[in-house]
Formats: sequence, structure tokens, C-alpha cells
Amino acid sequence: MIKPDEEVVRAIAASVRQYPVIQEWMTSWRNHELNNLPNSTHNTALAQGRCQVLNEIQRFFSDAPSISAKS
Repeated sequence: MIKPDEEVVRAIAASVRQYPVIQEWMTSWRNHELNNLPNSTHNTALAQGRCQVLNEIQRFFSDAPSISAKS
């Protein structure tokens, strides 16, 4: 993942703190994709890539408040 600017990290951290439903939605979407991964019949590589991206975004959302607090 490309490292975002400090301003972007602060904006995401503020959004996640103010609207925790964003992180809940991202987590549920990630879990949905991970649960469907073993049953992927069309393009497994595409499904794996989608899961990887969702994992990284979800991890970033969960880490953003602490990253923002350190800077």
C-alpha cells in the first residue's frame, strides 16, 4: 500500500473515531470476502487480491487513530 500523507491519516482517524460504523462495515465486507474465498469458482486470483486489499485497508482503518496520535 502506498503510504498516505499525514493529513490523510488524520482525516481517516477522525472519521473512524467519529463514525465507527465505517470500520464495522469494512470489517464485515472483509469477512464476507474471506468467507467466500474458498468457494470462488470464477477467478480465484482476483478474489485473493480483493481479500488482500480489504485486509490492508481494514488494518489501516484500525491503526489510523494510534498513528495519528503519534504524529
